[in-house]
Amino acid sequence: MRIGRKGFTLTEVLTVIILISLVVAIAVPSVISINKRINKRLLEGKKEIILAAAELYGKDNNQRFMDNEFIITVGELIEEGYLDVDTEKNNSNCSDDYGCVINPVDKTSLNNVNILVKQNVFSVVAVWDGVLGSTSSEVLVELVKDNLDCDVITEANPCLYTGDDVDNYLWYSGIMWRVMGVYKIDNKEVVKMITDDNVSFEVETSS
Repeated sequence: MRIGRKGFTLTEVLTVIILISLVVAIAVPSVISINKRINKRLLEGKKEIILAAAELYGKDNNQRFMDNEFIITVGELIEEGYLDVDTEKNNSNCSDDYGCVINPVDKTSLNNVNILVKQNVFSVVAVWDGVLGSTSSEVLVELVKDNLDCDVITEANPCLYTGDDVDNYLWYSGIMWRVMGVYKIDNKEVVKMITDDNVSFEVETSS
């Protein structure tokens, strides 16, 4: 009578362990990368909501404008009722009495982020992390660089963005622009954008 085989050999066990390790080594970085992209998309969406709230606040509070611009924080927009909170006080990431809007990328509070609200002839424009007294061109170039994750830009290596991804669309000055890229021309950083109506628009920083 033949006795049935029981268990696995050491070689078989090691083979299974190696295969599982390979699958984990391939899958885990992919999952992490996907999660990062998702969180970045969520942050960009949250920024759009915050900027829209700041523009609405500016339209409702003309008295705040000094030299056609003012700074308001995300926390102030919450206090004034223009933004909903993600979490209440006493959460480990929130210490403000009125609650917090949370950055989905690093789970920190966005309440202290400055929003520059500018008034021009046609509309009210809000700029993420803006600075009072900055020229429109400089603010816009820095905003686009931040959105596209541009680092060092040279004449030979511009920061380009192609395709139809939502990250290369930017609401600015009452118009939805499609960002084509940031270029270095004559020691100046130039951002090129186009609308869906194929109206081009370029701005540049000072050298």
